[in-house]
Amino acid sequence: MIIYLLSALVLAIVLYHSFIWKPLDTSILYKHQPYLLFGHRGSPLHEPENTIASFQRAITDGCNAIELDVHRSRDGHFVVFHDDTLERTSNGTGRVAEHTLTELKALNAATEWEGRQEQIPTLQEVVDALPDTTIFNFEIKNFSFFSVQHTELELVRFIRENKMRDRVILSSFNPLSIWRVKISDPRIFTALLWFNPSILSLRHPLGVHLAHPDLFHPCEENMNWGVKFWSRVKNIPMHVWVVNDEEKMKTFAVDPMIKGIMTDNAKLLVETIGHKLH
Repeated sequence: MIIYLLSALVLAIVLYHSFIWKPLDTSILYKHQPYLLFGHRGSPLHEPENTIASFQRAITDGCNAIELDVHRSRDGHFVVFHDDTLERTSNGTGRVAEHTLTELKALNAATEWEGRQEQIPTLQEVVDALPDTTIFNFEIKNFSFFSVQHTELELVRFIRENKMRDRVILSSFNPLSIWRVKISDPRIFTALLWFNPSILSLRHPLGVHLAHPDLFHPCEENMNWGVKFWSRVKNIPMHVWVVNDEEKMKTFAVDPMIKGIMTDNAKLLVETIGHKLH
């Protein structure tokens, strides 16, 4: 009996993936730029990460896309910051989500840079500071089964209000976050961050069976048969992170399913494969 049930489950999954799961057509992301060069947290080798200065530096150096990390403050504002806690890159302490926007704005987000003073920006400030042709990847920093603050739903609203559905990708390690985005607005582009931790982790790529994303964002070390298989079977483009080596940039750039690369070194990326923008 158990064998029959398992066989039926496997068959249902195969049929769903084959006939029902239809990724969005993401070609509009590449309408004005055939290849996406992402500044990962901006240009963190040259400016403090996830700051306005860092994002502007990546664009100045030739990137046409920006990857950033989104948290919600205690009073519901979207702020751009990578870690769950403040200690590594700011002079604050504790979790980002436990502070109000006013409290976060009072901090220095560049404590790793001697003599520098930078604020933690809001998501709106970042969008307003960059050209309206910029492609964005907003990474949702949420690893829980249940989203208490409904981050995904508010991000969907943010994208709608800013009329930027055609140039934003919402990505996450958490397949449930992607699923919630799809339920809220199936026309918004989503990407699963492809990583290979424990089988018991929400970050495991088995989450693809729940998320059904439109794009894959594999770690450069996890460009394995699994992500390549689904990419080709479902015609899903890939953007690889974080690639800081020149030879790896060149290698990934010749794969027809890879449509973008994320890097900490925007200048090197543009100098190495900037020709793909033309």
